[in-house]
Amino acid sequence: MQNFENYLCERNDTIDNAAYQLIGVLTAEDPGASLEDDPATPNWDMAIIGEVVDAVKEIIIEKVGYTCHPFYCDEVPCYLTDECDNKHCPLRRHDVEDKEKADEEKSRF
Repeated sequence: MQNFENYLCERNDTIDNAAYQLIGVLTAEDPGASLEDDPATPNWDMAIIGEVVDAVKEIIIEKVGYTCHPFYCDEVPCYLTDECDNKHCPLRRHDVEDKEKADEEKSRF
């Protein structure tokens, strides 16, 4: 099973980078060129990126029903809280599978 901290960092970096790419493509003079060199592309700004991510998540939740944007809730990984309703979460799925295996082992005795 993957370490939650690594999963959180990798997944959130991917989400933030994708949001910045979207911002760049929507603002660039030439979206086919390097966004870093395009004067119309705004600088990396987590305030803007965070708003884009939140807006996109809202739409995806409305249309698809779930997202996976890992976080800690009072120092508890999201997949161990009631706030995780993503049945496709790899950490939650493994956690459920581990519990089921443990329950099966207990029932044998």
